[in-house]
Amino acid sequence: TQALEDTTKRMTYREMNMILRHEGGEDGLPVDCCPTVEEMVEPVGGRNRENMYVQLYRDGQNAQRFFEYSCRPDVLDKPCRFIDRKFTNQSRCVQKFSYTYAIIENSGSTGGKEEHGRHRHRERMIPTFAGNTVGGSMWTLDYIKVRSGCSCEVMPKPKKKKKYKKSKPARDHDLDSET
Repeated sequence: TQALEDTTKRMTYREMNMILRHEGGEDGLPVDCCPTVEEMVEPVGGRNRENMYVQLYRDGQNAQRFFEYSCRPDVLDKPCRFIDRKFTNQSRCVQKFSYTYAIIENSGSTGGKEEHGRHRHRERMIPTFAGNTVGGSMWTLDYIKVRSGCSCEVMPKPKKKKKYKKSKPARDHDLDSET
């Protein structure tokens, strides 16, 4: 059997309508140009807003769960569906990310984030929680990066530089008549 769509070639109007009917169902629901897959994950760690790896709180059977929305594998980094033919090759389905709260292990190495010349980190305002493990490690709230959807991005074509003909500079006719 052949796949319903091959995202590496341009679809015909008829093929697009088949996909719309198949994915939209009998109710005619809207269909995404870059569809996603929803999954619940229980990561051990994640990346915070400073791109540092952080350990997530976990206690036996109790683990933090997050919903993530990933680009469907057949569309990731491929041209967007249902886009005008002229823009198909300039379009791509790209993974998008956002940040959500998580309970993380408090490194406690600096007792709060250091100040930089440009800005001040807000982590000092985030509450900490007493841990229930041996040694009484502390936990704190922080943001971690999660997959939040799939988006169609259309890149503009680079402008072609015009080739100018080499010609003699235009001469002022008034100067020619005086000589």
